[in-house]
Amino acid sequence: GLCGAFGAVSGVAFLVLKNVGWHWLIIIVSLPAVPALILILALPESPRFLCVSGQQEKAMKAVRTMAKLNRRKLQEKIKMACFVDEELGSYSKILNKDNRKSTIALSVMYFCDIFIGFGLIVWLPLIYSANMCGDVKTAQHENTCQSLTQGDLLKLTIATVASLSGSIAAVILVPRIGRLIPMRVATFIMLLSIATLFVCVNDSFTFATTIIAKIVETFVNTTLWIMIPESFPTCIRSTATGFINSCGKIGGVFGTACVYLLFYVSPYSALIPLL
Repeated sequence: GLCGAFGAVSGVAFLVLKNVGWHWLIIIVSLPAVPALILILALPESPRFLCVSGQQEKAMKAVRTMAKLNRRKLQEKIKMACFVDEELGSYSKILNKDNRKSTIALSVMYFCDIFIGFGLIVWLPLIYSANMCGDVKTAQHENTCQSLTQGDLLKLTIATVASLSGSIAAVILVPRIGRLIPMRVATFIMLLSIATLFVCVNDSFTFATTIIAKIVETFVNTTLWIMIPESFPTCIRSTATGFINSCGKIGGVFGTACVYLLFYVSPYSALIPLL
């Protein structure tokens, strides 16, 4: 989702920015917020939350609403058995001795993946505009932001859209050959591709290497999202997923800040935290 959205924004910028300016670009990329707001207002409360909190009638109503949206018909006399437990899904459950190992391991893995993912998102436009294998002195010494050319925006769009193939590959391969082996191989390739960026051959080589790094990072991200729900029982799955996702968001903040701050010291130094 993130790769598709970022690729779409880059593509719209490539088509719109030069012709009508940044004001229209902001308006166009903000338009999806309108249907998103409508859908949020129409979305029913979680039946599981209502059921666990003792609101059985509302839970049944929410289930019927979801069935209607999915064009499924429920029996009129169907009933829902609710087990009320105020501690169900609490953080103490996901950090107890049975689930602590999975929670910590997946939280650290997701933190690192989003750290790298957001770091690459920030690093790519900076490096394309700075021309790392050419005139880097502008970005390093003047300490000013460089404008993205149409060529830079096109590279950014291609690299981001290409990363969607990582998600597709994960969806196809992971159910067939397992989770750990693809994860380990993809992580190794990701680190190798990022390390390769320290070698400056030419712009085409840098561009190709960034595409590979984005593809395998997306592969790892999708694989993690397949693994996370499978690692916890139903009663705490939502809480564990939310906790791990929040760790990823923190990783995104740190990844963005580290790359942006270090890039103006040296484009190469910005790559070090990604390793």
